[in-house]
Amino acid sequence: MRRYLFFTKTLWNEPPRLRHQLAELLARAGNEVIFFQKPSTPGRPAPGMPQTPNGIRLVRHRELMHHKLRVGPVARVANAAYTTRCLGQRIANLHCTESDIVVNFNYEYYFLRRIFPRNPIITIINDDFISSAPRIAQPSLRKAQRLTCRMSDAVLTPSVALQEELAADCPAELFLPWADVNYTAPPAGIERNGLFFWGYIGRRIDFAWVERLAASLRTRMPAVKIDFFGPTQGDAASHPLFRSYPNVRLRGSASLSDVPLDEMMGSIIPYVLGVPDVDAVVIPNKAMQLLARGLPLAITGMPRFERAPFVRRLDEGDAVRALGELRQDFDRLQGPIRDYIQGNGGEARLMQFLSIVERASSAGVRR
Repeated sequence: MRRYLFFTKTLWNEPPRLRHQLAELLARAGNEVIFFQKPSTPGRPAPGMPQTPNGIRLVRHRELMHHKLRVGPVARVANAAYTTRCLGQRIANLHCTESDIVVNFNYEYYFLRRIFPRNPIITIINDDFISSAPRIAQPSLRKAQRLTCRMSDAVLTPSVALQEELAADCPAELFLPWADVNYTAPPAGIERNGLFFWGYIGRRIDFAWVERLAASLRTRMPAVKIDFFGPTQGDAASHPLFRSYPNVRLRGSASLSDVPLDEMMGSIIPYVLGVPDVDAVVIPNKAMQLLARGLPLAITGMPRFERAPFVRRLDEGDAVRALGELRQDFDRLQGPIRDYIQGNGGEARLMQFLSIVERASSAGVRR
């Protein structure tokens, strides 16, 4: 058994992402996992160490300011000094050793090497954080990411686009999401008239495109309904899409077990084109969870998305016709979906990650 220290900007109770998934995978394999959650800022509470049901310890610490507010080197250096001191206090209570593995999801935590001079550090860059930051802050954040990658013993990313972008700073290895459960075949031979989106409902959604689809479906496939499950961001809940089209319904947050999957022909991911962190997506974490339950995917945007028989692009031709074919092919697509999930399960990713850990540990010994 080894001990893994995860550094993230995510609360444990947020919708599951790669960091949650990897932490749980390692914990189920018998390892000790300590999960540093989203930092608080000065004057706000940073609670102690509760545990998740599977024994993962949750930690909060503080940083001086939000990462997108660090405009220029002075703010970056000041935040690094402050956060290093706060982390040092937390880490001292954990009695860390040089054999502990650091798994870092924070693109600007280059100062972790000061705290862990001989520990293996694996950094996972899973979003294009820099492009979404204010333009004035981007040069400083880009330098912080470069320093973070260069101090790491291994750098992983779930995106080919990010892998190419990081190549100037370090060789990054592709590390894709995996299914949280084994493939389960859905009931065959039943009528399916539902589509659903599952995830954050906000800036990534191409609302104008969904409106055009909804209008076409009303006349050409009137039985089909589109349900949106998930938390809304900004003013998304008041968008005209959910008021003007009776075949589109906003259903609120729900786990997949609460979605009527037997009514669904597939899951729709109607993302906008031209947003850097969306364009970089190869296969999102949620897609693996959907496929494991036998659900084909209907997508827009995401030009680098995995090409497969069970992925139907709706922005390359007649979307309504493509959905009709998807519904007709639902049972036939189960074989390719099953094979894909079996080749991309938790065991395969665990073996890949442990191999990376061994290489990173060797690099740490040579340091």
